[in-house]
Amino acid sequence: MRFQRIVLLAALCSAEALARAPATLEDLQALGSQKAWAELLERAEDVAPAARSDAWRALVTDAAVAQAAAGTSDDKDPFAATRKARTLGQRYAFLAQTPRFATARDEVARKDLEHCLDLDRDKCLDTYLELNPDVGSEGALQAARAVRKGHHAYVPMPLFAAAVGGKKDAGACKDDGLAETVVAALGLPATDPRAVSAKKVAFDACWSALGPKLKAAMVGASSYHLANTCQPMRAHKALTEMQEDLCKDEGL
Repeated sequence: MRFQRIVLLAALCSAEALARAPATLEDLQALGSQKAWAELLERAEDVAPAARSDAWRALVTDAAVAQAAAGTSDDKDPFAATRKARTLGQRYAFLAQTPRFATARDEVARKDLEHCLDLDRDKCLDTYLELNPDVGSEGALQAARAVRKGHHAYVPMPLFAAAVGGKKDAGACKDDGLAETVVAALGLPATDPRAVSAKKVAFDACWSALGPKLKAAMVGASSYHLANTCQPMRAHKALTEMQEDLCKDEGL
């Protein structure tokens, strides 16, 4: 009897699934008006690819933004909400080019990063970057500012580099925290990835904004700092005669 009940239940479930017609755009619009975001995303792919119009993408975006913003994380997995937003972005590839979703995704990731840092967990920054590789400039800048609190100044260098994005004279170049982080990262061994990023930001993208601070940082600079800066400072014709002599004394 128990086996028969199981078979009957399975048959009923299968019949119900078969009986439910694929969702139409009108169905999705109705779900959107009800703010049934989870169900909307569950059924959005019922619509044939050829029929996925701008209206369809707008509905999916609304649902994805709402679901990302509603995501929650806990102490067991501080990045649970970020993982959910990442899954949505991978499922609907067009979302990566949608500013509203990108903003919501980056905001969720920043909150999760702060949660992880508050818990004093290891590799919070590494996990953030792994799960949010397409972070936008503003999102990266906000995350960098969060990481600067209570950490060595050079730690958020990868985030500041992401905020600059390799763009010459990017808006992030004028951030005071970026300047402090770049100078600190230039004091690391030349093979350290953060020092490599700092050199690109300092001497390629943000020279106009950082030049005066980089010149000032040459005073009493460490051997690591000189190794990272003598040649590019010379290329910018920014070394004083005394600094040139100091670099030469270091064989640089």
